[in-house]
Amino acid sequence: MGKQDTGTLTTGELLEGQDFRLPAVDRAMSLFELLARSQNGMTLSELSRKLNIPKSTTHYLIYTLVSRGYVQRGRDGRHYLLGLRLADVASASPAELHLRTLAMPYLRQLGARVNLTATVTVLRGAEAVIIAKVDSFQDAGGGAWIGRHIDLHCTAQGKALISAMSEAELDKLFGGRELARFTAKTISSLTALKTHLAQVRENGFASNDEEQVAGVRAVAAPVVDGEGVVIAAVSVRGSTQQIPTTRFPQLGRDLMAVSQDISQQLCGG
Repeated sequence: MGKQDTGTLTTGELLEGQDFRLPAVDRAMSLFELLARSQNGMTLSELSRKLNIPKSTTHYLIYTLVSRGYVQRGRDGRHYLLGLRLADVASASPAELHLRTLAMPYLRQLGARVNLTATVTVLRGAEAVIIAKVDSFQDAGGGAWIGRHIDLHCTAQGKALISAMSEAELDKLFGGRELARFTAKTISSLTALKTHLAQVRENGFASNDEEQVAGVRAVAAPVVDGEGVVIAAVSVRGSTQQIPTTRFPQLGRDLMAVSQDISQQLCGG
């Protein structure tokens, strides 16, 4: 009896047959390996030479990986290093992966309804990390990507994540360090931040009024677990033209409704 064709390839057939590797994926993996072995990063020319591909192809490959956070520019702007996204993918907990999967449909609906980029962010140490995102086609800022680490004191997501913390918890979190100032609107003292967070708790949502990047605003609401502990923040971001300050209250209500839906799903409701 002849061998039945199941439409799939066995391991033996893969090894004995032709090379099924995808060139683009193969190049990306080779690039990761080169950067992992490099102490100080590598330039575009060095990577092109080592990978034996044209500079233009290397540029597109690097651009894609930088935009996703898997590769980052060095301080000199010429050398490239492995990005933080690789560590985030490796260290993402099952709970975060579950939250990301559960939240994505809500982000898509929210983003389409308000025409803004929507994200879910979690707290890791003294920073927030974006774990899920749905882009708005009008968002040309490029300031949000999965795996991005962001400050807590000057972003809507960060403030939503720490809004329920006590003064003692905030003191421990910030450890007496100065708060980085990014724009003239950045909250730059812990005392001022504590006062601001009281207003966040009263409103039920947080906002970022050009506090991290001039021309960019955001609104976020906390997501809580069954015990009422804040475990994530859902947010939207856009330009000052897309989000005038008069839009904050309505976006806040939209986000609180979404965060409540996500919280109920997490609790099995």
